[in-house]
Amino acid sequence: MSPPPLLPVEVWRHIFSSLIRVPGLLRSDRLDPFSETRGVDVYWTMAPSTRTALLLVCKDWYSIVSELIHEHIHLTCSQQVVIFADRLEKGKASDGVRALGSLARRMDVRLHNPHPDDARHLARLLRCTPNLEIFVNSNFYMSLTPNAQAILPPTQTPSEVIQALLTTCAHSLCRVEWTCNESPGWSDLMDLLRGLRGLRSLTLANIYGSFPEKPRQEHLILPNLRTLILGDSPSFSHASLGNVPLNTLLVMLSKSPDQLPCLHRLEGFSPFSPDFLRTHGHKIGIVRTVAYTPLLPEIIAKCPNLDTFVTIFPHQHLDNLYHPSLKRIGIFPISEDLVGVPIQIFAAYIMKPLEDLMCQIEESDLPKLRQVRIRNTGTLAGVVEHARFIQKWRTRWDSRGVRFDDKDGNPFQAEIPGDTAPETDHARSTCSLIG
Repeated sequence: MSPPPLLPVEVWRHIFSSLIRVPGLLRSDRLDPFSETRGVDVYWTMAPSTRTALLLVCKDWYSIVSELIHEHIHLTCSQQVVIFADRLEKGKASDGVRALGSLARRMDVRLHNPHPDDARHLARLLRCTPNLEIFVNSNFYMSLTPNAQAILPPTQTPSEVIQALLTTCAHSLCRVEWTCNESPGWSDLMDLLRGLRGLRSLTLANIYGSFPEKPRQEHLILPNLRTLILGDSPSFSHASLGNVPLNTLLVMLSKSPDQLPCLHRLEGFSPFSPDFLRTHGHKIGIVRTVAYTPLLPEIIAKCPNLDTFVTIFPHQHLDNLYHPSLKRIGIFPISEDLVGVPIQIFAAYIMKPLEDLMCQIEESDLPKLRQVRIRNTGTLAGVVEHARFIQKWRTRWDSRGVRFDDKDGNPFQAEIPGDTAPETDHARSTCSLIG
């Protein structure tokens, strides 16, 4: 086998960056909801065997690839947490060598029913990552009843982990997320929000515990926060409705406009706190929620500069919608998991409500509307099998100068192979049931 070409290290670094880095992986903010890249796509990385092969080619390749693969640490089991903690602590102690931990920019933790020892090892690991910019906690707790029913108990992120974030990464962290049923407690969350002055994106599925009876009286300010996502995103199920801790946080941030001077994107289960929208609504350009409440027109009206509205289907109620500046409307599925169902069920429970929703949008007063996107994946994947629906709405939106796009941002094709016949094998395999 001939040796690799003699190229400058900078050239090899550029080549390997394009191979190893996933687009959008190191963004300091969430992807635009109309982005063709899904959030889960950041985990589709190069196969470990390929990485290992690249590491073994030569010393220069080893150095470059080793640095790049440590930019993103993705932990899915307890053993990985221990291995990374040991490795980075050892590298941290080596004199004259750039510590691998200093290269880490993003960490995703998704442990199933983690053990208390996992928090200790995770804290060790975090104390080795002084330049961490993104921390995503998706730890998932689940147990089964004797009747095999799943129980998802709310649990608290150990304070040891929060303190490790604050003491080591406070100057660099700009995006933190808790996406499952483990969440920070009130006291830890307040410490975190006070300490992360550069925070640009905050996602909280929940806040653990009750609000303290005697909270610190202070004017909480998040000077750089652009994105605030509250609730069990992306479905924003009824579990988020009336969530007292999340609503309490909104009330805390509703005292004056200077608390969130850069806010641009708000996602959660409507209705949002009226005081919050009254205080900050004029800054908001993107809203994503379930359109399940008659208050939605009032909510949208409090966001006069709204550019993008995303509704989670099949929760829809957009009657009499008016907005002078709204340009994009997205219809996204409540679940991106694909489940096959008979075409008749899909037609009744998906296509009929979707047709009604499209009619509501068409009848709304939206003079600046330029794009309608249906994210045809998960529970909406079978939409492309209904040619008449696609043709009808492609024609109607074209006549108004509005793009009618699919999940990839491409215009839906007016002529689609196949039709809505019940015997279509492909339709039978791609139809989805409401999650």
